[in-house]
Amino acid sequence: MPRLALWVEYRGERFLGFQRLGPVSPGTGNPRLWKPQQTVQAELECKLSLILGEPIKVLGSGRTDRGVHATGQVVAFDTATSRPLESILRSLNAVLCEGIRATRGQWVPPDFHPRFSALERTYHYYLWPGGPEHHCFFAGMCWRLEGELDLQAMERAARPLLGSHDFSAYTRSPEPGEAMTRDLRGIEIQPQALQASLKTGPFARLPELVCMEVRANAFLRRMVRQLVANLVEVGRGRWPESRPFDILNSREARLSAPPAPPEGLFLVDIHFKSLEDGAEGRF
Repeated sequence: MPRLALWVEYRGERFLGFQRLGPVSPGTGNPRLWKPQQTVQAELECKLSLILGEPIKVLGSGRTDRGVHATGQVVAFDTATSRPLESILRSLNAVLCEGIRATRGQWVPPDFHPRFSALERTYHYYLWPGGPEHHCFFAGMCWRLEGELDLQAMERAARPLLGSHDFSAYTRSPEPGEAMTRDLRGIEIQPQALQASLKTGPFARLPELVCMEVRANAFLRRMVRQLVANLVEVGRGRWPESRPFDILNSREARLSAPPAPPEGLFLVDIHFKSLEDGAEGRF
């Protein structure tokens, strides 16, 4: 049976995470007026089953937590449909609930798996040091922090964390028997992530946003949020630069700071060797 991969973006605050929590229950009447499913996976399965006229089960590349956003999530599913890809995308986006859309698609080999075929994943975490205490538009898309951050100290503290390590101290509630070793390939801290000169309006002061880009072959649950939280403690001057690496070596999660809030985290890219050209169409 043919397998179709879709690139999906969504706003995490509308869902209880990516992974399906229970049975998918389709609505009645106009699909645009249906109540959104509780999770991203369930919403996709519900609406894909509707437009394709067959039961659809979706595989995901990353099981993002409640509140975490995505601009580069990749999902795949098997289907017997003969509809053109453009028609599937158009129909799907017409019935998906607000806050989620499929940006493109590609027919892939039957053994392609969006999770196990991935070579590298990239997340962004957005920080707003010194930002307004309340912001109507962006409060749910970044972590607002009081005062300034020493970004250079955070970069120095991050360097020893790179490479292949046991990240037991940087995860919460791991799956039974899950391997703790991950290859952390990059942590880049980019000040003034958004360049703008507006003085008023909803986008004013956004140049103060800081983007922390984290790349690895794979991540443990809450690993990115834990990396951000521990490095922020260094940036605030509360921890010495050596402490994040000392915590890593201890393998004791209780020594870490509370994980950073989920709303600042975005899954932005998944790299697949066989899909690197990004061309649509069958292989």
